[in-house]
Amino acid sequence: MGQQAMGDGPGRRTVRLVPNATVARARFLMGARLAIEATGPDAVSAIEAAFEEVGRLDKVMSNWRDDSEVSALNREAASHPVKCGPHLCAVVGAALLWAEESGGAFDPTVEPLVRRLGLRGAEGRLPGVPGQADPVPPAPAATTPATTAADRWGWRHVRFDEARRLVRFDGPGIGIDLGGIGKGYALDAALGVLVSRGIETALLDFSGQILVHGRGPDDGAWTIGVTGPDDRDRPGESVRVAAGSLASSGNGERSVRGAQGPVGHILDPGAGAPAVFGGTVTVLGPDGVTADALSTALFVMGPERGATWAAAHHLDAVYLWHGAGGETKRLAIGQFDDGGGTAS
Repeated sequence: MGQQAMGDGPGRRTVRLVPNATVARARFLMGARLAIEATGPDAVSAIEAAFEEVGRLDKVMSNWRDDSEVSALNREAASHPVKCGPHLCAVVGAALLWAEESGGAFDPTVEPLVRRLGLRGAEGRLPGVPGQADPVPPAPAATTPATTAADRWGWRHVRFDEARRLVRFDGPGIGIDLGGIGKGYALDAALGVLVSRGIETALLDFSGQILVHGRGPDDGAWTIGVTGPDDRDRPGESVRVAAGSLASSGNGERSVRGAQGPVGHILDPGAGAPAVFGGTVTVLGPDGVTADALSTALFVMGPERGATWAAAHHLDAVYLWHGAGGETKRLAIGQFDDGGGTAS
């Protein structure tokens, strides 16, 4: 039950239990703000348990922590197969699946490129990396054919044995970064905790990625703002979402200052550089992992190639960007194409 404060005369307030009241809480986790609104019995403790689960996953997936499971994997997997815990195995498996499906537009092995471009500050350097923008060391000629540093990423360099939960890299210099899928995985895990504790409806907002569950307040759906090319906090349009997760990608939301100007954090693995598209793309997926990974993939593809790929995969997505004259352009696929309505 939720709690509601009631007045009982001058100077007195008591708390009465209100069945299935909506409870809202927020916490800073995995470097971002996670807000949860939930309705159901004992929603307060359910939300706290969901936060605790996301906190545990930070110790699994974060490249910003020396003690995380993925950091240990990146240290060791070039020399021997590494046994992964169930969560790391699941998220790596999902990441490799979407890397293959997207033709490498989404690729979890961009960690060496992240380091080379200085996209992770000194406080987040991986263990054993002497400088945040240091080049990946070349492979020893005696053991590995000569190659360039640009060949040091690519999802095909990862050997993944799902049945035995083993991961191995096929040479030194490879590294996994789960930044393009980890938030979605954490959202799915948090919702799993909420549902297991009897939550009936929930809206989870992880720094702009939304995941909904149950019947929403807007005729059974949830009205969600869609991030535009100018300011992610001031949506240019909205969509009614009946189920699933809404994720947006845009290089304007986070970048670092390089010698030639801002360096975007969404990387094009094929080019070995930040993706060049200057707008945003929003994707509706059936779950957090799918929406998170595919918003990155479609951003890297850009509107023309991405719209074709999305349509072929029956995906709901919308691109927003500025044209040469400053006008806002829109390219929508699937249920976004009707200019509104309910996506489910």
